[in-house]
Amino acid sequence: MNSHDLHMHDVAHDGSQPPTIPLHNPIHPSVVDRLDPAFVKLYDAYIANGPPMSTDLNVVRHNYSALYSYATAAATGVGGIGETQVPGWDKYPGDISVRVYVPPGEEPGQRKVWPVHFNFHGGGWAVGDLETDAHICHHICASVPCCVIDVEYRLIPEYPFPIGIMDGLSAVAHILTNHKTFCIDANNITFGGESSGATIALILNHLYRDAGFSDRLKGVIVGTPTISDVRKYATPEMSPWPSMREAEFAPLLNWEKLKWFDTFKWISLSSLHPGTKPKEQKRDISWFADAMNAPDFTKLAPLTYLATAEVDPLRDEAEAYARKVEEAGNKIVTRRFKGVPHPFMHMDGVLPQGREYVQDVISHVRQCLYPPQQPPTTTPPET
Repeated sequence: MNSHDLHMHDVAHDGSQPPTIPLHNPIHPSVVDRLDPAFVKLYDAYIANGPPMSTDLNVVRHNYSALYSYATAAATGVGGIGETQVPGWDKYPGDISVRVYVPPGEEPGQRKVWPVHFNFHGGGWAVGDLETDAHICHHICASVPCCVIDVEYRLIPEYPFPIGIMDGLSAVAHILTNHKTFCIDANNITFGGESSGATIALILNHLYRDAGFSDRLKGVIVGTPTISDVRKYATPEMSPWPSMREAEFAPLLNWEKLKWFDTFKWISLSSLHPGTKPKEQKRDISWFADAMNAPDFTKLAPLTYLATAEVDPLRDEAEAYARKVEEAGNKIVTRRFKGVPHPFMHMDGVLPQGREYVQDVISHVRQCLYPPQQPPTTTPPET
């Protein structure tokens, strides 16, 4: 469905306006005027008369990666796709799945060595899988000559937070150590993702610098990350971020849903796993529950691109994090997409903002992995 289809949806075949049908779940009046009319039409056509979000986590997981399939741009053009397993965080032994997208351009039976972009999907730490960002991974791989590896980290509450962050750390470390098997250039990598996946990418930026591998990481390209610890605030009014109040009733991600997802984060600390205790689990969280508390913002990746959505409760905290990155002397590009809610990048088949975000990601991944060659400096001849 495109913008023309959305327009035609509102006009009867004889040219008259169809009768108005009351919507079961209309967009809240406090935000409707700040949303792009194209999104409002999309929402009214596909979401407003559907069932409200389930509070059954298994139901949410089952439907999550197909939620916006009606608005996702089809993606083709990769050279191949495969899946394998790599070790997750050794504190909770077990393998996790990764999906490997290989760009076109290889001769049959031969493998090139590609730069690599690692993607981490969103889903509030509790939902999401290898289908969540599949279209974005396709677009990157088809447009940039690089391998794209999507990491399916384990989820809360079955595993204690920060399982997603530490699984991501372990998966990347394993893949880089075995770079010949994956046919990738371990010294030319980028991180990316959306929502909680964006948070993983941002935190790994700090952790890889601390581990002495910052020279390998060429950029972090993310959208709509969750930064602060929402547990600290009982109401939106208590939050220091104006966007929490402005977008309290935003469509698709609002205050109520944020608190619902956050509950699973803290419930996860009661998960029973051999050899772990609650106090130890709390120590493992470190500063990860609020990335603004990272102890050191200096010497991060050469470029960070961070996108936010105007009608997203998480907007202001993400932009505040970006300012800390910049104030510490790092190069950062920020962009706020007007008139859209939190998951707008999954509606790139209909919303121009979604298409522009995907093109931004492609452009910055390419820029980081294939920086323009500087012309050689020549010394003018002496006269």
